[in-house]
Amino acid sequence: MIKTLKFAFCLLSLFTLTACFQQEQARKPISEKRSTVIDNSIDRNKNLLESEEAVLSHYISSNKDQQFLNSKNGFWYAYQNRQIKDSILPQKGDKLIFTYEVKSMNDSLIYDKSEIGNIEYTVDQDELLPILRQSLKLMKQKEILKVLTPSSLAYSYLGDKDKIQKNQPLIFVIELKSIEK
Repeated sequence: MIKTLKFAFCLLSLFTLTACFQQEQARKPISEKRSTVIDNSIDRNKNLLESEEAVLSHYISSNKDQQFLNSKNGFWYAYQNRQIKDSILPQKGDKLIFTYEVKSMNDSLIYDKSEIGNIEYTVDQDELLPILRQSLKLMKQKEILKVLTPSSLAYSYLGDKDKIQKNQPLIFVIELKSIEK
């Protein structure tokens, strides 16, 4: 009986040792290659941007009475009320009070100034939509700016989950009420 137990113990030890020395094969991933996913995303975003730029260009060409300027940040803007004499632009740390309204590309009102109200913003320190942050830096006190923006600078691929759809280019009419140094 002891010989049988010794034999079983030796046999079990032999199986355990041989199992430890076997090399395990790595499993291959089932999903797409990461580079393919990234390439598809890049293509999708390029197509989206081209279609939104076409919508913005159409709006500009059908509104010849306004002189739209192209910003370096990818949006178009036109002054509706410009202050030529005043030369003070907002700087980092300045406190601004402004309001704005949001329109669709067919000029129908989505959010009115009265719904939004006055907003206090400290330049480059508070969170704000990229389009508002960049547009306010172009404005002087008491100016009104009409901004045409691609969705990537506004509510992007989420929308606002209420009135603004995902990937919707928009018109912002921004009024800078005051700049406090």
